[in-house]
Amino acid sequence: MDSVTPIRAPRLKAHEAVGIIAPASPISKSEIREGIQLIESFPLQVRLGAHLFDHSHYLAGSDRDRASDLHEMFSDPEIRAILCARGGYGSLRFLDIIDYDLIRKKPKIFVGFSDLTALMMAIHKHSGLIPIHGPTVSELLNGDNWHHLSRLMTTSYKPRLSLRSGRIIQEGTARGILLGGNLATLCSLIDTPYLPSFKGVILFLEEKGEQPYRLDRMVTQLLLTGRLKHLSALVIGQMEGCGDEKVVYGLLRERFSDLPIPVVTGLPVGHGAENISVPLGLPALLDTERMVLEIEESAVS
Repeated sequence: MDSVTPIRAPRLKAHEAVGIIAPASPISKSEIREGIQLIESFPLQVRLGAHLFDHSHYLAGSDRDRASDLHEMFSDPEIRAILCARGGYGSLRFLDIIDYDLIRKKPKIFVGFSDLTALMMAIHKHSGLIPIHGPTVSELLNGDNWHHLSRLMTTSYKPRLSLRSGRIIQEGTARGILLGGNLATLCSLIDTPYLPSFKGVILFLEEKGEQPYRLDRMVTQLLLTGRLKHLSALVIGQMEGCGDEKVVYGLLRERFSDLPIPVVTGLPVGHGAENISVPLGLPALLDTERMVLEIEESAVS
């Protein structure tokens, strides 16, 4: 791992303020109305980013305006957590203008997944903040998403995720720092200053809407970088809408079976009906005999 000191954000308490921003693709008010109502019923206050509903082609406004909303939320002393409205595409475009010193000095809960993987990797690497890989506001009502996320943000809860629905590609037990997220987004960070080291890491991968040959291309790219050789373990999350499950599993098994580390599928995170929240950058234990992934420390202080 990079030599950055992990920083936990303070625990979120009832009646405190949560900020909502759109760092990637555009969002409409109707798409997040119910998610906002759920947050407010917790009860929490909701503050909307100044450019939340901006729309510029396939982006939620200009790069500088989206970065400005991120900075404003971290600067505002009343905001205690920052949630993203949706993913899509666009986070990658403003990684080079983020004020990482601001984030390090004013740590707050930050939640996202999918395209927001880029933001979380960059923020963790350059500020040390422990972000949460979890649902966007548009997906809070799916399954038990809000239950898991709210518990992680407000208590000392340490997630223990069952992998019973998955399959073992390489058995074993491993400890390491948990990192991961969207496969395509992680690949887009290779050879940039924003991807943390994989040394000693338990890495998880998830994806949506990529055909098996495209999964093959991205997985092969990761293998060719040599980064996966330094992992402690590899865990596969949901591969939603990526074609025949048997074909996808066969591909993963064929590409990862030579890795000298535990490799297992079945992590309930990603674009499926259930997206259980997990903190990134904290120690975790993977045990394929018990088929569990345990986070060993709480996400907040």
